[in-house]
Amino acid sequence: MEVFQFTAGHAPEPASEGIAGESTGFYWLDIERTETDWYREAQQWLPAPLHERHIRDTLNETHPPFYDGTDDYDLLVVRAMCSGCPPESPDTHPIALIISGNAVVSIRPPGDPVFVKLRERFQDARARSPASPGVLVYLLLDQVTNTLLSGRDATSELLSQWQVQLLERNELFKDWQALTKLHGQLRRLEVVTESQMDAISQWREQTSLVLEPSLAVRLNDLEEHLRRVYHHATVVQHDIDTLVQMYFSANAQRTSEILQFLAIISAVFLPLNLLAGVFGMNFAHLPLLQLPYGHWIVAGLMLVIVTGLLLWFLRRRWI
Repeated sequence: MEVFQFTAGHAPEPASEGIAGESTGFYWLDIERTETDWYREAQQWLPAPLHERHIRDTLNETHPPFYDGTDDYDLLVVRAMCSGCPPESPDTHPIALIISGNAVVSIRPPGDPVFVKLRERFQDARARSPASPGVLVYLLLDQVTNTLLSGRDATSELLSQWQVQLLERNELFKDWQALTKLHGQLRRLEVVTESQMDAISQWREQTSLVLEPSLAVRLNDLEEHLRRVYHHATVVQHDIDTLVQMYFSANAQRTSEILQFLAIISAVFLPLNLLAGVFGMNFAHLPLLQLPYGHWIVAGLMLVIVTGLLLWFLRRRWI
């Protein structure tokens, strides 16, 4: 658990149990989900005991975006992009925020770097103290949203590579399972982003915190960023569907070209086989059979037939 104290006119500074009740301002408690009894230690910074159901929600590793408010505090659950997930399997994990007038508690997965830069800025006093808990909540939500935005470039680059492989005539595409998984994960991301926008909107409307007009503008920008993530997930899903259709259309065209070539070869050799079969019969008397130049006549006839068929195919634009 890391605790930061924010006081107007002072740089953020680490807080300890000894000064928790002696100074004005508010606090940020950054906690990893493995600290299952965090609420006991954090209770001294909170205005009232937490509901047992809310404690279970903060420890739930599969919780969807969610908002619930009480008279003493708000519970806001959002989802951030998993930092170690491969581009073909973008996944999210929940981060719970307990929000009150004098403290903000963030409960995140262990080792999650989502708030690393923000903690470093506060530790090095390179950032001003947030003016209110609402501003701090915005900063935390902004870091969460940045993780969702950062996954777009990797997904787009991967899809471009797959597009080249799918349309390559001389290479067989083998990543169908990864492509299908990406489509499903993007569908989940679309649902998560939509639910996250709804949860943040409910918190804005129902929270007892005073949100300054400037903060409302920032939250509007945050919502716009989430819409961009939602739009990206929707567009990439459509691109994958289109790419698969193009792949099967290209395969159908290649198959049609092969069948057309084989049909032309068959059509050319069919009369030749007929002539060869006729003159290969074991009869004593056949036209041209006894002539010394008979085989040249048959060969010339075959050449004329082949040339005529090819010219006819060209005229009909079959080849």
